[in-house]
Amino acid sequence: MAAIAKALGHPARVKIVKYFMECRPHTVGEIAAQLTLAQSTVSEHLRILRSADVLRTEDDGPRTWHCLNRSVLKRFARDTQAMTVRSDR
Repeated sequence: MAAIAKALGHPARVKIVKYFMECRPHTVGEIAAQLTLAQSTVSEHLRILRSADVLRTEDDGPRTWHCLNRSVLKRFARDTQAMTVRSDR
């Protein structure tokens, strides 16, 4: 949970995650232009999201497919919600 929370703890990475709601190929340049960030900055954010298993990637020639790892995000949401449930034990 901590790795995912840390990965999602930066506003730019939250924007990137929202950008990948639809699984399709994107180049770093396209993402950088959309978010008005430097390509090197986007590359670093993508690396952090991948290392937390939030994004899955697959190379396809000059483009890279980036997809959300929805099962990881769902588990994170479920675990986060479980922390808010009061236990009277």
